[in-house]
Amino acid sequence: MLGTFVITWRETIEAALIVGILLTYLDKIGQSSQFRLVFWGVAWAVVAAAAFAGLSTYAAAFFQDTGQEIFAAAILGLATVVLTHMVVWMHHNAREIKGGLQHKAKLAIAKRQLWALAVLAFVGVFREGVETVLFLWGLFLQGGAGQSVGLAVTGGFLGVGVGVLMTWAFFKGFGHLDLKPFFRVSGVILIFMAAGMLATGFGHLIAAGLVPGIVEPLWDTSWLLRERSFVGSLAAGIFGYRSHPSLVEAGSYLLYFPVVFGVLEIQRRRHAA
Repeated sequence: MLGTFVITWRETIEAALIVGILLTYLDKIGQSSQFRLVFWGVAWAVVAAAAFAGLSTYAAAFFQDTGQEIFAAAILGLATVVLTHMVVWMHHNAREIKGGLQHKAKLAIAKRQLWALAVLAFVGVFREGVETVLFLWGLFLQGGAGQSVGLAVTGGFLGVGVGVLMTWAFFKGFGHLDLKPFFRVSGVILIFMAAGMLATGFGHLIAAGLVPGIVEPLWDTSWLLRERSFVGSLAAGIFGYRSHPSLVEAGSYLLYFPVVFGVLEIQRRRHAA
């Protein structure tokens, strides 16, 4: 539940910020009559993201045995890459989103290409929708969605609701809401999730016989915390906890952190130069 909440919470805020920036700018320049184009873009993006979710679920049903393990590893690997890219990109480019969107909206109006407003909204929201589907797939495949599908779905809807409310409060200026702490904290949580997805992906490759586990298991802490318990499922979803990982799974998990933080440090130095 907590894993699905964090993912939908963050992705909803990112999508809602894009829509909010466009609507605020259009209202500021007296073009509120064009709101409908933004809403059309959002509507089609939601439909397209839902279609992507349906197609990916349909495609997964075609894989069996080893093919299913490879499919799971591919989804987890893709989710890890996209999740890492999102965290790194947002860490250094969040300040430029507003200016970039406003500039594109200004050009669309100046050139009388108003359809571009719908495209801007569509691309932004659809991207977040696809990311959400990938991350939820990754969470599901690593067993972090929790023991109850109902709780996972509830967490997802709560994340969407809280994300919309926070973005609305941000644009209304209630209490001078600052979203920076949210992005920092959620970014750290997502990094742990990505590390867990990477390790789980290697676990599926080991199960498919494509990668050796080397040492299996490296340790066994099931006596202390079982993955199928409520707390264990939360730890698996958020921190990538495994009670009996192989050496390859544990190694990929631990090596992920210095690589990501190293990339963040390189980016920081480039921006500071």
